[in-house]
Amino acid sequence: ASCSTLLTYKGYTGKVDDNILNVCVGIEIYRHCILVHDDLVDMDNLRRGGSTIRKTFMENYDSRFGKGTAVFAGNIAYALATHAIIDSGFPEEKVARLLLLLSRGYQKVNESQILDLLFEYKDVNANEWGIMASKRAASLFEVTMLIGAILGGTSETDLKTLEKVAVNIGYAFDIQDDIIDTFAQEEQYGRPPCGDIALGKKPLHVIFALNSADQEKSGTLRKLLGNKTLSRGDINLIRTVIRESGGLENAKKISKEHAENARALIAQTSLHDDVKEFFNSFTAYIEQSLNWYK
Repeated sequence: ASCSTLLTYKGYTGKVDDNILNVCVGIEIYRHCILVHDDLVDMDNLRRGGSTIRKTFMENYDSRFGKGTAVFAGNIAYALATHAIIDSGFPEEKVARLLLLLSRGYQKVNESQILDLLFEYKDVNANEWGIMASKRAASLFEVTMLIGAILGGTSETDLKTLEKVAVNIGYAFDIQDDIIDTFAQEEQYGRPPCGDIALGKKPLHVIFALNSADQEKSGTLRKLLGNKTLSRGDINLIRTVIRESGGLENAKKISKEHAENARALIAQTSLHDDVKEFFNSFTAYIEQSLNWYK
């Protein structure tokens, strides 16, 4: 997240200075405040192979203390993020604009979390998923890239284009990240596969599989949704159903389309060529990595 801010700023100013590094500290803390709450709601024990905040304090004390600490730690992290931006050294009028952007982004992220949770209890179509996802990674990329661009002094025209870039990157990334959760091996991902499905979540590839014309396959998958004790055989069956129903390929196709859209839009900005190349490489990596999961 902070890389998006740093590189967008560098893409317009040609430099990296202490002020933007201070803002990037705030952005990184902001990202982690979201992750702390996400791990709490999803009851995750691991984050990149290490214990989550909730899990760490549960082990030292008890479940209630672990959950409570995660709530308050996430809130504290948001406060620290805003402090870092306020104290960054940029002019007050720009800081005020950044804080408004950050608070709106935080609202969107929390709305997405509510929708994501709600989707565990109801049938969902691809359009509903799109509304939820527009507030998730898309919102994070929007906030981080626009903050770098605003501080870099870009035009309002470029800001509008970058907003579209960020949304497309966010969609491409979200779909890829959800596919990884289902299809990556535990040693690659740092936590057991199909964690989202075990909670009853409905990422896009699962929604496509559930809404496929093959009622037998969609019925099999529906029975396994929300099973918190998935066996290795269950996981293999889930993966097979999602593949054979077309859910995986349909989701991959949409992710790749968003990655292509992002690259086309990046070309329209006045970012320096080296930064354009970074974002192009990043979206290309997302696109290419989808081919690892078959």
